[in-house]
Amino acid sequence: MATQHDSCLEEQVVKDIAATHNKTAAQIVLRWGVQRGHAVIPKTSKVERMSENISLFDFELTEAEMTNISGLNKNRRFNDPGHFCEVAFNTFFPIYE
Repeated sequence: MATQHDSCLEEQVVKDIAATHNKTAAQIVLRWGVQRGHAVIPKTSKVERMSENISLFDFELTEAEMTNISGLNKNRRFNDPGHFCEVAFNTFFPIYE
């Protein structure tokens, strides 16, 4: 399982891309997911963050930026259903079968 220290929002590559586009690191990561064709479901209870989270469609990441962000993969998960089941139900349920 990943820890808070593994957050891609703290990666210098993401911060540099954010500065280039005048966006936050979170917006860059959300845009990366959307631009890959994935459904992205950000969570927040703050109105200002909701507005920020939806402001993803007035810019595009370059192919090089997309590749650089993809290169950050460490094969770790923040939300692993297998881990959750073991903690919550005292049984392991593999998510990859």
